[in-house]
Amino acid sequence: MRSLLRIFCIDRDPLVRRLVSRYLGRRGHKVFTFGDLEALEATTERAGPDIVICDIDLCDAVEKKINKSYPQKSEIQYIQLIRRHDIDQVLEAFQQENKDCLPCPFTERTLLLGTERAKEKRLQIARKMRTHRRLKKAMLESERRLGILQADQLAGKQMQQSLLPPSPLIQPPYYIGRKILPSLYLSGDGINYMSALHDYFLFYLTDVSGHGASSAFITVMVRQLMRRIVRKQIMENDIAALEHSPEGFLESINTVLHDNHVDKHLTMFSGSLDRKKNRLRYVVGAQLPLPVLVHDGKAEFLQGKGKPVGLFPNVDWEIYELDLPEKFILITFSDGILEVLPQNHLKDQEDYLLKKLTKVKPDIDDVLPVLDIDISQEPPDDIAILMIARGYHDNNEANAE
Repeated sequence: MRSLLRIFCIDRDPLVRRLVSRYLGRRGHKVFTFGDLEALEATTERAGPDIVICDIDLCDAVEKKINKSYPQKSEIQYIQLIRRHDIDQVLEAFQQENKDCLPCPFTERTLLLGTERAKEKRLQIARKMRTHRRLKKAMLESERRLGILQADQLAGKQMQQSLLPPSPLIQPPYYIGRKILPSLYLSGDGINYMSALHDYFLFYLTDVSGHGASSAFITVMVRQLMRRIVRKQIMENDIAALEHSPEGFLESINTVLHDNHVDKHLTMFSGSLDRKKNRLRYVVGAQLPLPVLVHDGKAEFLQGKGKPVGLFPNVDWEIYELDLPEKFILITFSDGILEVLPQNHLKDQEDYLLKKLTKVKPDIDDVLPVLDIDISQEPPDDIAILMIARGYHDNNEANAE
């Protein structure tokens, strides 16, 4: 169906007005003619034009009047009638999106072609404006959703932080501290530790694959699983189970991930410290770098290996056992620490860690400075640090769990 237009023609020449009205009227368009600007100002037409045809010398004044009278008609096109050759005026007209030029006198064919061009440009502008409005609406909606997402992320971060154990925790002669630096609001790195029946201290550091909320949920799941297992052992006074901890812990997490078809895996270092015997039992689930033991002025990696948790069904992890020195610092990192070290190769990074950590103090806040790591900006990957020290704190510094 042909699109019909409302056309205003403003020209002092009555012949021009008659021809415009005749040529365009018989095409079905509705044409309104005016002899001058005063006649245009006196019109009672409320709908306004789609296209305005006027002398080029009147166009600026006509456009101001049209814009004032019909501000809602932002896609109006102007066809300027040229009676003399003024190249500057013509070039200026063609540089504007809403103006075209037509020689006068004109034929019916040239007037119809000019009107069709103006109609097409008007439709293009209308489409652009609709697209702009849709984009603006979409941007506002995106900003609204982003605000909701950020609020949710912040709430999730606060919840995740509230679930972390107290730090530092001092139970002479032991000191326990932890630090997590997330690369996003939520972290896929998790740390937890708790005492059981006075003699046992259980802990883990885990690094869940990926980032954001889905990885953070897994850290919460691991925390709850640990608490459920330990509480059961405490309630049943199961000394035998505690003596064998963390036996079966990684296997339990692995089973939960596979049974629930969770498309996540994690690396993990988990241990049980018998404080009465100062003996460490631990398990390594593809943790990199390995935990560092600092004592007697030297630093060394603990021995151990094992598969990631959640990748393979029916996996068993080997338990390692170590009698600890009377005075030591044990430091465990998630692999995010490797992203901020100055070296590019793993062997060089491991050598750097051992060299620098020989001078570390039994204070979780000293670890990053002693490694010369600037934490003023968000790291490229989550960084988690767990420190356990013995022999540096007396009874006066103890704090409750």
